[in-house]
Amino acid sequence: MKNLLYILLAATFLSGCNNWLDVQPYDRVAEDVAFTSVKGFENALNGIYIEMNHTSLYGSYLSCEMIELMAQRYHVNEGTVYYHDLVEHQYQGEMCRTRFADIWEKIYNLIANINKLLENCEKQRTVLSDDYYQLIKGEALGLRAFLHFDIFRLFGPLYEPSDNVTRLPYYKIFSLNERPRFAAEEFMNNVIADLREASNLLENDPIRTEGSWQENTYTFTSFRKMRLNWYAVQLLLARAELYRGNKSDALSAARNVIDAQEKWFSWVNRQNISSGKEDADRVFFDEIVFGLRNSRVTRLYSSYFNGNTLSSEMLLAPLNSQILKIFENNRDDYRYVAFFSTLLTAGSSAYNLFEKYKSTVDSLSSNLMPMLRISEAYYIAAECEPEPEEGMQWLNQVLVHRGVKEMTNSSLLASTLEKEYIREFWGEGQLFYYYKRLKYSEIIDSDDPQYVSMRTMGVAEYQPQIPESESKYNDMYN
Repeated sequence: MKNLLYILLAATFLSGCNNWLDVQPYDRVAEDVAFTSVKGFENALNGIYIEMNHTSLYGSYLSCEMIELMAQRYHVNEGTVYYHDLVEHQYQGEMCRTRFADIWEKIYNLIANINKLLENCEKQRTVLSDDYYQLIKGEALGLRAFLHFDIFRLFGPLYEPSDNVTRLPYYKIFSLNERPRFAAEEFMNNVIADLREASNLLENDPIRTEGSWQENTYTFTSFRKMRLNWYAVQLLLARAELYRGNKSDALSAARNVIDAQEKWFSWVNRQNISSGKEDADRVFFDEIVFGLRNSRVTRLYSSYFNGNTLSSEMLLAPLNSQILKIFENNRDDYRYVAFFSTLLTAGSSAYNLFEKYKSTVDSLSSNLMPMLRISEAYYIAAECEPEPEEGMQWLNQVLVHRGVKEMTNSSLLASTLEKEYIREFWGEGQLFYYYKRLKYSEIIDSDDPQYVSMRTMGVAEYQPQIPESESKYNDMYN
């Protein structure tokens, strides 16, 4: 990678450890300082999680802004060129190219740091107890798979096992010279292999006996919801297996998560989500399997979604006519209540403000960016059951906890799943990948106030070009 610095990232973000890393010179890690103590390993891994909150990644672009514009989430003004380019899937403008390059570079920088951490798990094996070795290495492998998989979902092709045209780097070691690249099936095999090894290493994850939000004697092993825990690995494995069409293994992994729902991932309580409550649970906190702790989550509302302070050109919001169609006029749908119950008129247009990340209470729960949630396990199980009637039972378990009427006609399973992906994952960056995985040739057009017109989708719309600096540097793309 042309611009990778390969520098571990925790030091500037964690109080009390600003000098734990000595960089010599700018592209060399002083491992003798960083990995000679358990605390050094903890800091290195924490730094990865913290950097995943970067604006270029899940702090904005890959959660609630850029990737959601690509999925037609918001009705935007044509005069807002960057927003409208993303809605139109015109990725060649300078702003779009810069942002895609930022995503690419940031993810591969994090992967390089993960590989340096994994390398030292073996080199400095005596520093770590068996439990810590398994926990740290398991999380690191899971994160490596997570980040590579999102590179593939964004920059990769419409998935076909036989596709050998697009080859993307999958880094298993820290190296300044070796540049391994893989076609679609090989790349996804690497994702799955990392996740299965992570699953084995995390077999004794404290989350399985203490829960997802338990504080114990050791801070590093507490609050497992904020880390890529064993259940998160299972759900990510289910997501990845489904993406490559392996429904039987996807179902098996999804059921591993579903089996823990009642004990560790309780469904949201209707009375806790009202937008009128100061401490309203708009993110459905207990249902989150994995989320990133980000003290800037609530700023997302003021940056993108606050209709009281943002101009109509900068506001990201759907039109009221679109929301009523999406929720089929069901104002009792929990997601409508939590996310969209505030109306705003701007000029001649009526909007529903998106309020998932609005909060006046500063707490750990209000600062959690959802990455994986329990409902996705049920959606995957519903899609993967060989018999539609069985799939319908999984889907109904979500519907009943969303204030939506249960399905009785299994022939509507696929269309109801589509509606649920649209309603459920607002601001979490999953809808575009859903359309891409299923190779939708058309998706609904957010420019249409009536939410009827369709937008044609093909390879060019689904697959942004690999950044120019990378393709010039590495002839694998030429």
